[in-house]
Amino acid sequence: MAKKTKSLLPKRIGKVKVGRSLRKGALGDLLASKAGQALIAEAVLAAGALAGARLRNSRKGKAVVASARAKGVKAGHDASAAAATFSYALGEAVRSFASALHRPPAERAAVADGPAWAPPAPAPTPRRTRAKRPISPPA
Repeated sequence: MAKKTKSLLPKRIGKVKVGRSLRKGALGDLLASKAGQALIAEAVLAAGALAGARLRNSRKGKAVVASARAKGVKAGHDASAAAATFSYALGEAVRSFASALHRPPAERAAVADGPAWAPPAPAPTPRRTRAKRPISPPA
């Protein structure tokens, strides 16, 4: 008994049922082959290019592209500013660390004896005072 070859096309594509004659017939064999896959890819690319051309020529499409471009420029500017700030801070930290490593031990001790950094003291929390009950006069 000959073994049946399994079709490479699924029974459903995008919730649409593909008929058995399509899956198992000559058209199914063509679509499952390398040439058929290339044909499908070219068709999808052509449809995308056509949709892109229509979108580019429409008023809404131009507005969307302009908005996206403006947001991209703003995001790029913000990212470059943040990168410059981080680069500066990192450079300062490296310079400070390198200068601390190159100090002679005598200078390091003098610096260590000086005022050290301490975290700021927490702000005092206001205390609530309880209202005292009036003392009733003795009867």
